[in-house]
Amino acid sequence: MKVIKKIKGLFTEKVPSQSRILATALTFSGGFVDAYTYIQRGHTLSAEQTANVIFFGESVVTENVKGMLTRGSTFVAFSIGLLMVGLFHKYVKSNYWRVFCLFPILLICIIVGFLPASFPNYYIVPATSFCMALQNASFSKIEGMNYSNAFTTGNLSNSAVAWSAYFFGADKGKYSAAKNYLWLVIAFALGAIVSSYLQNFFYLKTIWFGAVVIAIINILYLAMLKRTQKINFS
Repeated sequence: MKVIKKIKGLFTEKVPSQSRILATALTFSGGFVDAYTYIQRGHTLSAEQTANVIFFGESVVTENVKGMLTRGSTFVAFSIGLLMVGLFHKYVKSNYWRVFCLFPILLICIIVGFLPASFPNYYIVPATSFCMALQNASFSKIEGMNYSNAFTTGNLSNSAVAWSAYFFGADKGKYSAAKNYLWLVIAFALGAIVSSYLQNFFYLKTIWFGAVVIAIINILYLAMLKRTQKINFS
């Protein structure tokens, strides 16, 4: 019953894009896709660029040209994706612009599932990274607070700081922030765990489960916008 009430509560959100449940679901998908590209597509993360910089350095030292190309292009693609969201938001004057920003990652997840292991990773991972950047920059707030749905370091740091302020600084106002960020960290970890587990059975096709999750999120977000009458169809 509590779950049903929470789902119904989504449709009364004043700012649907900042919903806690929506942010949690997006972060779950972020962990899911990251684990997939790391395990199945050349040990490169689609969103966590700090790790990719380290992997790039390792590729340079070991003279791994394919690794350098994959990780370097992934870093560039993610950066371009972040820039594209700003341009898209500037020129698409509509309350449902974020919906379009979720379509690329949905489409690439479907396509990648059809590609064989022999297909070059320096095409697959940068494309996935670009789409993940669109998702991450489009949905960047949870109940008014900044967060990331594509990686978890910042969420972990924010959670620890908020819990510290709550317990040791007697700042009771930090409880909501601490709880939200903790849920995001857990969601990312669960996404990575579920993805890793499913890959034992579905291998390269596992990414299709990620596509299903993202499709559900997109449909849910559209329904939330429609319910709150925030979509401008004109």
